Order: sequence, then C-alpha cells, then structure tokens
Amino acid sequence: MASERWSNNYTILLITWIGWISIYLARSALPPLLPVISSELGFTHTQSGLLETAYLIGYIIIKIPSGALCEKYGARKILAFSMIGYGVSTFFISYAQHFLHIFLLRFLVGLFQGVHLPVSNALLSDRFNEKQGKAIGFNESGPNIGNTIAFPIAVSIMSRWGWRIAFALLSFPAFILSFATLLFMKDNQEEHAFEDTTERSKISDYMLILFPYALAHATYNLILRATFTFTPSFLFEFKELNIVDAGLMAMVLPFAGIFSKIASGFITKRIGAKYAICGATIFSAFFLVSLVWVSGKSFLAFNLLVLGLVLYSFSPIIYLDWSFYRLEGSPFITLFARSS
Repeated sequence: MASERWSNNYTILLITWIGWISIYLARSALPPLLPVISSELGFTHTQSGLLETAYLIGYIIIKIPSGALCEKYGARKILAFSMIGYGVSTFFISYAQHFLHIFLLRFLVGLFQGVHLPVSNALLSDRFNEKQGKAIGFNESGPNIGNTIAFPIAVSIMSRWGWRIAFALLSFPAFILSFATLLFMKDNQEEHAFEDTTERSKISDYMLILFPYALAHATYNLILRATFTFTPSFLFEFKELNIVDAGLMAMVLPFAGIFSKIASGFITKRIGAKYAICGATIFSAFFLVSLVWVSGKSFLAFNLLVLGLVLYSFSPIIYLDWSFYRLEGSPFITLFARSS
C-alpha cells in the first residue's frame, strides 16, 4: 500500500509538471507569432495588448470555483477536462479571421488553464507534506521550460507552414496529456485536497501578511506579462531584428527563469523574503529601463538574461513563504495560497 501511494504521488507530480509545459506551449505560442498575426489581421498595438488581457480575465475568473469543482468531481477529471478545454481553444485560433475571434478564444484558453495552479499546488501540498517545498519547486520549473521551448518551436513551425499551423500543432500536447491524466492519475477518495477541518481564521488577522504578498504578486504579474508578451514585438519593431531572430532572442527571458526559480529559494533563506522581493523589484525595473534606453544588439541577450533571472524569482519567493505559513498551521493562509 505504501509503495502504491508513493508511486501515485510522483505520478501526480509528473502530470502537474508536464501539465505546466503543455500549458505554456499553448499559452506562449502567441507572443513570438504576434507581429505576423498583427500584420496579417490588421491589429493595433492596443488590440494586441487586449489579447493578453482576455487571457488573464479568464485565468482569474476560474481560480476561486476551481476548489469547489475539485471537491465535487475530483482533481483527476477537472485537470483532464481543463487540458481538453485549452487544447480545443488553442486549436481553433488557427481558424481565426478577426480580432474578436482570437480575443474570445484567448479568454477560453485562460479560463481552462487557470484551473491548473490551485489544483496542482493543493495536491502537491497534501501529498508531499513536509517535502512540499521541493515538490512545488520542481513543479514550478515547468512553466519556464514550456516558455523556453515554445518560442523556437512556434517560430520554426511558422517559418515553414505559417502561424495557423503553429497554433494547431501546439494544441496537441494538451490532448495527449489529458488522456494520460485519466489513464494514470488516481484520485484518493480518503483525502480532500481543499477541505480544512480546523477553525477558520479571520482575514483581518493576516492583513499585514497578505497585503505585501498581494502587492508583490500584482507587481510581478504586471511586469512579467507585459514584458513576456511584447518582447518579440519590441525586438522586431524597435531593435530591427527579423521575426525569427526576435522570437529566438526573446527565449532568453524564460530560459533564465529556469535557473532563477531554483536559486531564489536559497537566496530567500539567506536574506529573507522581504529583501528578496524588494531586490527583485528594483533590479527588474532597472533592466527594463536599460532594455529600452541602451542601444546595441550585442547588449540585448545579456540584458534579457539578467532581467529573466530577477523577474522570475518573484514566484518561488512568494510560494516559499506561503508554504511556511501553511506549515505553521494557518488555515486562512492555506486557503489563500490555493486560490491564488
């Protein structure tokens, strides 16, 4: 029984980790292809930015009800259904003819993908207990791997067959993974990942903790989403790189994040979460400004590398400290972390 439970725990970890890669293959196909799509379909810069807004609206809406859905239907079915949902939505972008088509489909991609974070983190927290930090840390590397490989894959497919085929092909990993999730993942009926039988704490008791986290997370997402989405377009339009080179150069940003997420945990333990978050914010701002103001293509790769290192350190710092408060027995912090 122990060996079976151990095997299922690591099966869950593998599925959630590959799930992140699948998510970001579908999610990150847009930025490197956006200059070509905008030119072909006649998008303005405002419309291009609204495509990311559509995604984030869907991503936010689903976060809170995702816990209730898991309690009712089980994590295995919810994860598999979400994979099919964003796979179908990504696939149909290849048939889009107008801005509204892509806007609505990106909303659906965000809606279905938003399930993954609270469900996977709750599963890993409950299955790995005191080892949850390592499990979640490994799981957190998935987004950056997906981001990193999505850029060259997307531009390579586009260069050969066009941007529509790129969206169609990058949707298939989601379908394959949904089948694997239903086949190999097991729901443990004796555990309720989102159930907490301890007495609920009041939100006012933790405002001094939650407000800095919320502010830091908002800053992180503002900088990251804008930078990640528009870096290929920025390199193409203002740094005069061709579309393929712009996509490959932008890959440096998420690639650096793979190492940043591993190292940030060690740095946080040495200097504390407050100083780590403040330092990441300051350095992110500095290297964003230098990306715009400093001329010369030779500086671009270095600037993007350092920017990726500091920018992607936000997320594990926040989750690491949330895990600390969870282990200290705060049910409200646990609930907040799972729904964020």
